[in-house]
Amino acid sequence: MVSSIQHRRNEISKLVNQKNYVEISDLSNRFNVSEMTIRRDLEKMENEGLLIRVLGGAKPIQKSFVEDNLNLRASENLLSKQVMAREAIKLIQDGDVIGFDASTSAAEVAKLVKDLKNITVVTNNITIALDLISSEITTILLGGYVRPNSISTMGTSLKKYMESINIDKMFISARGLTLQEGLTDSTIDEGEAKQAMIHKSNHIIALVDHSKIGVKKLFQVIPSDEINTIIVNEYDSFTEEQKEVISEFKRNHLDFRLIKNDE
Repeated sequence: MVSSIQHRRNEISKLVNQKNYVEISDLSNRFNVSEMTIRRDLEKMENEGLLIRVLGGAKPIQKSFVEDNLNLRASENLLSKQVMAREAIKLIQDGDVIGFDASTSAAEVAKLVKDLKNITVVTNNITIALDLISSEITTILLGGYVRPNSISTMGTSLKKYMESINIDKMFISARGLTLQEGLTDSTIDEGEAKQAMIHKSNHIIALVDHSKIGVKKLFQVIPSDEINTIIVNEYDSFTEEQKEVISEFKRNHLDFRLIKNDE
């Protein structure tokens, strides 16, 4: 029979591999034990080769989600992302507080804001923050643990930080878009980071390249009816299913923009 201690450690192991990072305080609340008890659990589990302890929590030895290399993600459908970025930049006005998630689509928009004045950028994307250092843009990099694959921050501390920040326009992307499920992502922790920023934003702009139309992933980031503007690049080889998804959005969404690649 499995003891209560071993059961708790088994559950901790599952959480670490599901979320890619867990915090001691969250585990203490979840299992109704002291933080010292959780620290002892994590130390024992690290000695057994089950996880790696880090400041304030633990992460898995091997990632639970197999994702593309960051450089590959950045190069995927690059021209499509640049087309969407040129449309997205038109929505930004002088004095706006702009939010960018960790997506490579949002990063393409961020490259275009350097020439704007009186703009504040809020992001969990470390690459965007570094890229804007040489500009006159005021940039707020949200705190949290660092997710290597997306070079971004996330976790409970990011959510707390967002409680005191208000964003005018939030630019986001994800791994899939359908009318029924909205924007969906393949990783829970990255999706939760997006949600934390979305909840403090007045206007949500989704940037969705053609490969994500009609795709549904594990975690719902935001329902389609809560997205204010959807920008999609035109594509010559949309499948019949994707064409139907686009038609559904055009019928049901007030600001759905299908942008031709030569614009």
